[in-house]
Amino acid sequence: MQSRAMDYKTLATKAERFYSYGEWTSALAMYQLMLDRDPHTPQVYARAITAAGLDGDPAEQERLLQQSIKALVPLDSVFDGVRKYAFEQGNAPLYEDFLKTTAQRIPWLKRSIDSRLLDYYAWRRNGAGMVEYAHTMLAGMPDDIGFLTMLADGLFTIGEERKAIETYERIVTLAPDNYHALLVLGNYYAAMSGQRRSDTVAVTLARQFLNRAQAIKSSPYVAALLRTL
Repeated sequence: MQSRAMDYKTLATKAERFYSYGEWTSALAMYQLMLDRDPHTPQVYARAITAAGLDGDPAEQERLLQQSIKALVPLDSVFDGVRKYAFEQGNAPLYEDFLKTTAQRIPWLKRSIDSRLLDYYAWRRNGAGMVEYAHTMLAGMPDDIGFLTMLADGLFTIGEERKAIETYERIVTLAPDNYHALLVLGNYYAAMSGQRRSDTVAVTLARQFLNRAQAIKSSPYVAALLRTL
């Protein structure tokens, strides 16, 4: 048993050496030998899948993921690991490509992967991606506040201001105490009233949303903004 443990440790050392020098094919061979001995370690799958992506081998990525599924390895741990290692390599698109390829090749994972892609595009501040995948997620959960917020933020990012505000107004209809949405709406209508001094509707709406936000969580900023209206 001790000899077997040492063998595994030697394989891990060699795998990391190959990985650090960008020798992806050799690293993959070592990782597979490690998985042959212990098929239950998420980090090894994630490392191997990242190496396969860097080696330009999506088929190997799929094979490794399927192997992890058969070994009952937690998929979230594998995906989180690939994200971490791709980012460490300064290659965030590797993670994105892996997700998209997996969604095509393993359709039953698509819903989970779409959620991950939405989070990824939000992190990248990719408005078009946020809007696309927020709509995808909302198709199954139309009243989900998190997905609606992502949609609204994405719409703002791509310049669809009116649609973004309509989405935030829907959020406060569904969740009247949503502080973030109330602040966004209050600030938006306060800015509108500043641009159009005679816009009493904008002033009324700004006060309405900001007062609701202030009642939930008192803020000197909100209090000062209300005094200007």
